[in-house]
Amino acid sequence: MAVSTAPAPGPALSPRRRRLRRATVAIVAVLLLAGVLLAAAGWYYAGQIDAEALTVAPPPGTPHRNVTVIALAGGRVTLRPTGDDDAHAFDTSDVYGLQWSGGAGVLTGPPQPGAHGSSTRVLQVVSGTAPAPGTTASTSRYVWTDPTEAAGVPYQTVHYTCAGGSCPAWYVPGGSSTWMVMVHGKGATREEPLRAMVAAVRAGLPVLDISYRNDRGAPRDPSGRYAYGTTEWHDLESAVRFAKDHGAQHVVLFGSSMGGSIVAAFLEHSRLAGLVRGVVLDAPALSLRAAVDLGAEDRSLPLGLPIPRVLTSTAEWMAGWRFGVDWSATDHLPATWLHVPALVFHGVADRTVPIATSDALHAAHPSLVEEVRVPGADHVESWNAAPTAYQTREATFLSCVTTGARACAG
Repeated sequence: MAVSTAPAPGPALSPRRRRLRRATVAIVAVLLLAGVLLAAAGWYYAGQIDAEALTVAPPPGTPHRNVTVIALAGGRVTLRPTGDDDAHAFDTSDVYGLQWSGGAGVLTGPPQPGAHGSSTRVLQVVSGTAPAPGTTASTSRYVWTDPTEAAGVPYQTVHYTCAGGSCPAWYVPGGSSTWMVMVHGKGATREEPLRAMVAAVRAGLPVLDISYRNDRGAPRDPSGRYAYGTTEWHDLESAVRFAKDHGAQHVVLFGSSMGGSIVAAFLEHSRLAGLVRGVVLDAPALSLRAAVDLGAEDRSLPLGLPIPRVLTSTAEWMAGWRFGVDWSATDHLPATWLHVPALVFHGVADRTVPIATSDALHAAHPSLVEEVRVPGADHVESWNAAPTAYQTREATFLSCVTTGARACAG
């Protein structure tokens, strides 16, 4: 007769070991939950990186009318905001543009606050007729809408081959064999470089203010995203070739914001880089990762907690995987590509592109780079904060580099 026997029970766990086992299980569960939350948050913030820094937004149709003219007398205009957005032109002495249907002007001088949120500033009408009370208008940090408004000179719209199609550019004639080729930033227009164009026109340089892929009137990139110079430099190369084919023996490049990264990539990769005598940069986006990190500092988690570095790093990694961002290719520091004099303007209050990247450029090439740090200026607003000083520094720099000198910093 078979006899079944039950296995002998194992030794009972001591209370201490049971507590240790429960603690281990709890720790593993917490780590798994933290990993899931980190992945979910990283996925979300990667999408924010794509939406705010990479994806090409459709160009606006009509200008957003953000102010109403209340009164105009004695060369001074009283304006009232139509909403809560873009009120910077009312609380600053920075120079701003004002555009309305039938004309454009420039706002200067300190604002005088008035009733119901209104503000009075000096208005110089530069085109069209003065606005009547009740007219809606738009303020703009770009100030002017074309080269004639900006510099009082005629210009032509020309086209050059780019991105498998044709890109428009504004061309201003000049007597020099050195041209200035100007590149605006992400989501901006050819109006953005007009502030820096004035000094070049006065110096007699022909100017080519260009468009590039994803701009209005230019071919769309199949990716539908900005590449911070890694693709757009080819369009700048085509523009420089256009200038060369039309008489330019040398060029000076201007780049603002992402235009600075396009200039950097051109100097690093283009066979035409030898034509460049100097560069002028305004708040150049020399590191996409640094700009994203700065943006993360201005965000917060629920309950106002700061975003930890590990979350930012995870989001950046996911953005690279999901949207094809080559972070190393969009990082133009250290600046091994710079071999010509550079004049760099950067606002100390810039919360879009960290001024530390311009500081690093200057530190890497102190004999080549003249850095102008503008107190109180936000992103690409160094000219607005101090237009006379900006133009004077730029004019001196252009006078130096057009002679072929290399010691133009300082």
